[in-house]
Amino acid sequence: MDRMRHGRSDSSRIAKFQNTVHIDMKKSDMAKEKCKHSLNVLSSSDTLKELYTSRQPHRFGLELPLCCCRMETPNSSVGTSGRDQSCMATESTDGVLSRCQRRAMKQEMMRPSNAVQLLVLCEEHRAGMVKHQCCPGCGLFLRTGTFMECQPYGSISHRFHRDCASVLKERRFCPHCGEDASGAKEVTLPKTDPSPSVPRSNPGPPLLTVATLPSVPTMPAVPQVSKEDEVQTADGQSKESLENILLALDDQTHQDGQNSTESFYNSPKPLFITSTVDGKDPNCLMEGQNRRTALHAAAAEGHSEICHMLVQAGANLDTPDDEQRTPLMAACEKNHLDTVKYLIRAGAAVGHKDIMGFTALHLSAKLGHYDVVHHLLSKASKDINLQDDGGWTPITWAIEYKHKELVQLLLAKGADVNIRDKEENVSLHWAALSGCDDIAQALLDARCDLNAVNVHGDTPLHVAARENHLECVMLFLSRGSDVLQRNRDGDTPLDCCVCGSKVWTALNINKKLTDARRGRDLHVEKMLSRDISRGYEAVPIACVNSVDAEPCPDNFKYIPDSCVTSLLNIDKDITHLQHCSCTDECSSSTCVCGQLSLRCWYDSDGRLPLDFSQREPPVLFECNHACSCWRTCRNRVVQNGLRIRLQLFRTHTMGWGVKTMQDIPQGTFVCEYVGEIISDAAADKRENDSFLFTLDNKVGDVHCIDARLYGNIGRFINHLCEPNLLAVRVFTMHQDLRFPRIAFFSSRAIRAGEQIGFDYGDHYWRVKRKYFSCQCGSLKCRHSDSSR
Repeated sequence: MDRMRHGRSDSSRIAKFQNTVHIDMKKSDMAKEKCKHSLNVLSSSDTLKELYTSRQPHRFGLELPLCCCRMETPNSSVGTSGRDQSCMATESTDGVLSRCQRRAMKQEMMRPSNAVQLLVLCEEHRAGMVKHQCCPGCGLFLRTGTFMECQPYGSISHRFHRDCASVLKERRFCPHCGEDASGAKEVTLPKTDPSPSVPRSNPGPPLLTVATLPSVPTMPAVPQVSKEDEVQTADGQSKESLENILLALDDQTHQDGQNSTESFYNSPKPLFITSTVDGKDPNCLMEGQNRRTALHAAAAEGHSEICHMLVQAGANLDTPDDEQRTPLMAACEKNHLDTVKYLIRAGAAVGHKDIMGFTALHLSAKLGHYDVVHHLLSKASKDINLQDDGGWTPITWAIEYKHKELVQLLLAKGADVNIRDKEENVSLHWAALSGCDDIAQALLDARCDLNAVNVHGDTPLHVAARENHLECVMLFLSRGSDVLQRNRDGDTPLDCCVCGSKVWTALNINKKLTDARRGRDLHVEKMLSRDISRGYEAVPIACVNSVDAEPCPDNFKYIPDSCVTSLLNIDKDITHLQHCSCTDECSSSTCVCGQLSLRCWYDSDGRLPLDFSQREPPVLFECNHACSCWRTCRNRVVQNGLRIRLQLFRTHTMGWGVKTMQDIPQGTFVCEYVGEIISDAAADKRENDSFLFTLDNKVGDVHCIDARLYGNIGRFINHLCEPNLLAVRVFTMHQDLRFPRIAFFSSRAIRAGEQIGFDYGDHYWRVKRKYFSCQCGSLKCRHSDSSR
């Protein structure tokens, strides 16, 4: 709707460009002169009738003039220069004016009222005009600073200056809709930092005195950088300013239609930028360049300022190419640290994987880009042990390519050296293959398993001997590696090396010394199985015996999850699940799943807090597949399965037991008690009740978990009168309260090599004490023969 003034010449606000940015907004008679030069193409009486509103025709006997923010004129032919026309919008922030420097893509003109001249606008200001962000009284755009805001329809807002309100019979009305301005609110929006996100050392020539860089009226699209993150080129020269680029584009004649989409990828920087400003889609895929985008090209060349422009133009940060690699991965591969920093600040996904399962961290570690790896770890340390499709972690690639300093960095950041790849190699196998004894030494100091065997039965000593790496062979022998260990082909390390070589000599001497010592050592720890779970667990569980000749237990079937052998009607209906709608990591008090558990108990490392009740632990409800959160949210721990390195070993007094091969902090999930779920009535009929765990859920019928025939490593955990494990009921993929999962968490810090155990309970010992007594050996033992 068009807007008319009624005796407002003395209260008009006029925007006049001067030589300073700070301009006082004065009331003067210049409004009349300004209106005289306006292109008033909507002046006929028929048009005016159409433009008047009928919302309030009888309130005061006169009609209020309304805005025409949503009207357009035909293409401008007066006062323009074709495609060289710049946006005519002027921003007002508490008396400070700034002129837009963007190019106008469309020549249709707009204005907020008849009192303001017609304007050619850029796309952003055209959108602001339609949203009533331009004051009809003075024609200035109000996106920051203090102004009045009328909200007649809830979500719709009209912005104007207090002095620009329509006046009728000494009452003020909104100049946009004619509503009573007494209901309008004074709003103050903070001014955004107009400086570019990529800093510069040489700012170049100054901008126009009344101009600032185009800015978005909300938060900056890219986080601002700190001094230590200032972007510099590899040769030490400062990057050109974004302001200079934008001003240069204003002086450059665009030739529409002559630049193909391929120019995004193959063109030099000026044409590259010109194509972006000309409206080329920054997300177009280059068929001849593995379907990469312009952002891939800019990132691969290390042009941080171009990346910033593309992001501002709408480029997708995580668009993958044919190899599923993102622009961030391209920057990491080429070792452009500053570009990597910028893309991460802009929101690029650090954990994205390509077709081989590589992340940006894998690529950087493989190529030895120390600084890039260090920065990636500072932003996403949890990705340090991610495995690619071959099962290799970033440290595996750093080891293979002998990047010593990088290996030390990854170890210091917590890299797991005992993660197995697809062929069950650990990091020490790869160090033996590369032949770098310094790296092998560091891995052994980090408690990498010296006697780990892969699917071929090879230990690291086998690999080092086969590759003729003498330094590694000597190191492994000095650490006690078994020279008599045979692989699946029946070969010892001595059989794998070249006869007569220095490696052969070292192994042969060690073999003779070992044979002489073996007669003295009656009890040597024997590895009976490299993994009793047969690969069903993410972490292999070895079985060893240094006590007697008992073989590895084989009288049960190892299963990773509880099973049923009869119909129990467990409610797994997904529509019955209570679930959350979180978009964060489910750490807030509004998470529905956390509320079911009284609170979200897990910290950022997936551990229970020190104040978690061990006497009466609460029931935990983890997020499930009906939730809106990501699979990696904080409230998912037990469902992620076994993550602690455990070992099944033969004890001297309690048969088989379980010990940890790593230090375990308090509150850490260790393992689950898994078995066959049966009813209490069925449990009473079973002869052997040694592996029964009652699900004391106090809801409905009582059920038990019997791990005698079907179970996991939890079936071997012994009773301890001073337990270091705590049993907690947890619900994950269903919420049938009759069937909780039984999860064991560490009740205190546990040292590597220590046996783990929980309290079986007094009821168990009231039944069993007539058959045997507790052998835990604790000074506080309550169920030994001496305590009866």
